[in-house]
Amino acid sequence: MIMSFKVEFEVRDNEIDIQGVVNNANYFIYFAHTRHKFLEKILKINFIEMAKANHNLFLISSNIEFKKALLPNQKFYVTCSIAPEGKIRFAFEQEIRLCSDDSLIAKGLNIGVCMDGNRNRPIIPEAIASYIKPH
Repeated sequence: MIMSFKVEFEVRDNEIDIQGVVNNANYFIYFAHTRHKFLEKILKINFIEMAKANHNLFLISSNIEFKKALLPNQKFYVTCSIAPEGKIRFAFEQEIRLCSDDSLIAKGLNIGVCMDGNRNRPIIPEAIASYIKPH
């Protein structure tokens, strides 16, 4: 796994379900927000500029393995790193951990591709390719 990036969060009241834990749908949102920040801050990818160039990033697979439930008002962080996944795909490896004791809450593996709408074929953008190539 290449260098990991992280974003801190706090569980908000509206994320809690009837069982008193964070609803599972919110984990996908935490992962997505962190991936977008990773792409923006580490890889310097601007979604608006990419879309104008007709290059669109898509998530084609998302898997979460839950270890523990997040509870009201807990502070936690989400990590993100990226690795090659074949010739045209890239994998976002992610974790959710508590800030208080670093315990693992969930692990995610999200597979992405970039479609070149001009040529109607998948590509790996240079910003991603240069980051994940072996050094």
